[in-house]
Amino acid sequence: MNLDILSIFLTVQKYFFVALSFLYLIFSIIIVKQIAVMARDIKDKLNPIIVSFSYIQLAFSIFVIFLTLLWL
Repeated sequence: MNLDILSIFLTVQKYFFVALSFLYLIFSIIIVKQIAVMARDIKDKLNPIIVSFSYIQLAFSIFVIFLTLLWL
């Protein structure tokens, strides 16, 4: 009985982490789009650095999804 509840809890936890990983991917895509619009409208010497960090965050979110799917 106790083992069944624990296995159900762990399964729900895994799917919860996968769902949150996909939400993080959507968030990263939105951030990349917003920074692209900002870089187009506002000219600054730091724009390439900020754009680079947004793409690094997007790559990290894809890596997190890979890790969570590997964890399943």
